[in-house]
Amino acid sequence: MEIVIEYVLIENLIINYFILSCCGGLFKTKPKWWGASALLGAVIALFLPIFNFPVAAKVAVMLLVAIIMVSISFPVKSFKDFAFYGFGLIFLTFVFGGACYMISMWFGALSSFVICLVCFATYICVKLFLKKLAKKRALNSFTCSVQIACKGKIVEEVGYIDSANVLYDPVTSSPVVLISKQVFEKIVGEDYLFYMLKKQKVKKLPYGHFVNVGSAVGDGKMLVFMADKLTITEKGRAREISHPLLGLSLTNFSKTLNAGVLIHSELA
Repeated sequence: MEIVIEYVLIENLIINYFILSCCGGLFKTKPKWWGASALLGAVIALFLPIFNFPVAAKVAVMLLVAIIMVSISFPVKSFKDFAFYGFGLIFLTFVFGGACYMISMWFGALSSFVICLVCFATYICVKLFLKKLAKKRALNSFTCSVQIACKGKIVEEVGYIDSANVLYDPVTSSPVVLISKQVFEKIVGEDYLFYMLKKQKVKKLPYGHFVNVGSAVGDGKMLVFMADKLTITEKGRAREISHPLLGLSLTNFSKTLNAGVLIHSELA
């Protein structure tokens, strides 16, 4: 019986660590004293089923344990903080418990080793999801709505405020806003290759010319032209830039940043 208790204790320690780690990732904080917190949860989970407490008493004990675990592991400074961390902890407990329950429904009773494997797989899935969510949040914090007016045509796109875009036109010293191939074709109405292969067509664009991009965006020359107006809307506030310079970027940034326009750092 002692070996069984040790296995169950280790199993609950591992699961509690996964839950605390995922909860920390969810709220972008590193749990403190997670060992003591995980051990407390494991001991309660081990001995609580032994006593024939009413359901209400068991729920009360588990809530008390959750309160203590949150207080130990996370920087709780207000009731709002506690509510957030507590909800995250309880929610993730249901996620891991639900994963084990689902597998047990499919394959029957699970050994401690299999439960740990299931929780480890769930832990990896949750971590990957949180990583993707964090990336999306980071991208959204730098995105804005962009409206480009050029030669009587208006194109609306998602813009990304790019601190790495420091390209200036060497003649006017004006900042160059980068656009994708797809956005270029929407504005001009023709395939960008016609302009890259037939340089004389560039002169038909307003202030159309090529600039050296050096190592900033890759060796070679970039097609730059002038639009009538650029409107940047961010957090409900709109800014208008008259006669902005647009540069055709041949890099595939639209998929990675989910934006078709890279706003110059000076215009941020």
